[in-house]
Parts: sequence; C-alpha cells; structure tokens
Amino acid sequence: MSMRLTGTQSSHSLDGPMVIASGLETIELAQPGWSRRFTSELSKHGLGIHPARISELLNAPQTASISNSPALIVLSEHDPDRVVSQVMDILSQSLAAALVLVKDGQSRVREFLLAEGILCEPMTTSPQDAAMILRTLAQRQPAIQRINTDLRLSEMTINGVQSEVAKLHEELQTAASIQREYLPVGTPDIEGVDLGIIYRPASYVSGDIYDITQLDENRSSFFIADAVGHGVPAALMTMVITQGLRKLDGSGSESRVVEPAEALRRLNNTMSQHGGDNARFATAMYAVYDKSKSEVTIAGAGHPPALVVRGDGTVEMIDSQGPLLGVFQGVEFDQTTITLNQGDVLVFYSDGFEVAFPNNADNAHDRRRPTQTYISRLSIAGNDASNLVESVQVLEDNLDLQLGSLHQPDDITALFIAPSEQRSPAADEFIRELREAPAHP
Repeated sequence: MSMRLTGTQSSHSLDGPMVIASGLETIELAQPGWSRRFTSELSKHGLGIHPARISELLNAPQTASISNSPALIVLSEHDPDRVVSQVMDILSQSLAAALVLVKDGQSRVREFLLAEGILCEPMTTSPQDAAMILRTLAQRQPAIQRINTDLRLSEMTINGVQSEVAKLHEELQTAASIQREYLPVGTPDIEGVDLGIIYRPASYVSGDIYDITQLDENRSSFFIADAVGHGVPAALMTMVITQGLRKLDGSGSESRVVEPAEALRRLNNTMSQHGGDNARFATAMYAVYDKSKSEVTIAGAGHPPALVVRGDGTVEMIDSQGPLLGVFQGVEFDQTTITLNQGDVLVFYSDGFEVAFPNNADNAHDRRRPTQTYISRLSIAGNDASNLVESVQVLEDNLDLQLGSLHQPDDITALFIAPSEQRSPAADEFIRELREAPAHP
C-alpha cells in the first residue's frame, strides 16, 4: 500500500505501507524515546512512519488524502477545541483509521472523539501497543476504503434513480392533468337527466374514459370506454378513442346525431387503420338518450353489460354483443333501444368493479379474482333515482372501506343515468344564467 500526503508545503510520495504520525513532539516530552521505540516496533511489521504536523493536516485542501494510511495523532492539552474539532472532521470525512492519544485528564476530548468512533487511548499507551493497534488498523483500512467506495457508488446510483423517479413523477402528473382535460368537468348539467359519476384511476393516469354530451334539445349522449391494459399506454389510447368518437355529422341546424352503432363502427375503423403492428384494443359502451321519447339506444363493443335498474327494483342486463374496438376493420355493431321511465336508472361501468369488492374470507391471491358482488352494489346505488347523488356517494364510501382501496388493481368508472322531472321554465332560465355567468377568482 502506498501513501500520498498532498496539500502541504511539500508533497510527499512514499512507497510501501506507512503510518502518518502527528504530534510526536508532545509524547516525547512525557516519555522520552517513545517515538524511536514506536518507529522500531512498526518496522518489525513492515510499516514505515511519515511525520506530519497537525497544522499540515488541518491546512491541507479537500483534495488531500490520508485515508489510505492509518494515522497516529497525539493531542496536547494546549490544543484548542477548534483544533480537536477539525481533526475529528478530517478523520471522519476521509474515513481514515486513527489512533488518538490524549492525556488522562482530557476526558472531554475523549468523549468528543469517541462520539465519532475514533479510537482514543491515553498518552500512557506503550509504543508496542500503539504499533500493534496501528498495524491492525493498517490491515483493515483497505477493506474499509473498498466498502466506502462501494457505498459512494451506491449513493450515486440511488441519487440518479431518485432523480429519474422524480422526473417520471412530474411527467405522469402532467399526463394526468392532460387526460383530465378530456373528461367532463364535475357532473355536467344535462337537461332532463340526473347523473352520478364514479371515476377512480388506479394510478396517475387511467385506461378508462367517459364522455357526456348534450347533442340537441332532446338528445344527449353517454360514452364509456376501457382501453386494454394499464398506465400510460392505456391512457394514451383513451386520447385516441375520444378524438375518434364522432357524435354529430355536420354542424348547426344541419347537424345529424350519429346512431350509437354507426359511431362505434367509425371509431373501430379509425383505431384499426392506425393500429400498426402493436395494435391496442378497447371495450366501449355508447348510448343516445332521447327524453322526448323516453328512449335510450345503446351499442356496445365487448364491454361489460349495462344495468337497467327499474323503479320497482328489478334489474335488467343489456349485454354488449359487439366485438372489441381496434381488432378487425369494417365490422358492424348492433344497437338496442329500451324505454327509460321516471324512476329507472341506467348504469354503465368498467370491468374494474369486478375486483373492487373481494370476499373478505379469501387470501391475498384470491382477493384479486373477479366476484359478482359488484352487480348488487351497482344495482343498489341505482335503486333510488330520486336521490341518485346520495346513493352514488354511499357506493363511493363503500369502495373506500375495501381492503386495498389505496392500491386498487384496476381503474374504476361508473355512470348512473336517470330521467329527471321536467324542469320549469324558471329553473331552465336559472341554469342558463349560471352557465353564462363569468367565473370568479
């Protein structure tokens, strides 16, 4: 092992194992000949000695290195606290192995140095014992330095990973913000319809998306889609889906409401044409409600069946017979028209509900399997059309009580749609004024 002490008035480069010794003049005053016997004892074990003043060590710049060699430092009772503190800092920062000798009466100094794990012994220590201690420290020091090097490399790696994680965190937050811009703000006010909405992404962004639009004075549309997969790829797919869904042809008085089956057919063709080799798929349900006829026309694309909770408590399932979106181009979709009367509630939901209510008696693995519990929970929430907001809130509270709700396995989305009582002209005027009023800061 070679030793190099730099940053002093002169640079010393010495070959072979060395011990840096500082303050030998102090111990010579107490024990004449101590240094000579100490040097002789070190030489028996192949160790040399390099005398250095404490001032040299203290004044050395940060580039100075004493970590490769053990150090013997003798502190005088006249050394001020500042010197002791600086010695401790140098040894701690360089992880240098050191034997510090102090007078017996300097208990304060001993406690100060021992707090940093530095080996501190009385000045009455014999040259033989001091040499043995430093020999042992010299043998252990290379291993300590290797560990220190590995630790610093690990810290650098961890800092790099943390930086990348922070960057990813920021990017995901931005992605989530962008995705929310494609969603309705709050619960939209659709004339003639009461709404309840549950939207819970499993992560920053969601593979679920929904849309609610009033098409004309009588008709409104309701759309829910679930991109296959999770995270950012699924979220990006939802952007494609929302941009590809055509609800109206034309504009103004010449516009035409696109039928649900036709809207899904167009959307599927768009997704299939631009899918490439890594095509991604999605399920969807699209409905157009005509309040003048109390009818809702529904078309599905591989999505879980819609639920119709009738006013008398009975539940009907409107199955989704169409294929997945984005698989085959040119396929046709069927649509179904049902009557939606006062007191009835139409429920669209994503497949995340299948694992949202696990059986409490199951183990951790089985709790992630689908159950049928969600059907009854959704039906109960839709069983009170007159208090739909409160019913949906109860369902959300129940979701919060589920074990693992903080780390839900899938995105959860549900739309509850119920015909509302006809509003009076005064109520319509009030709603119109609210929409046109400027926003206050």
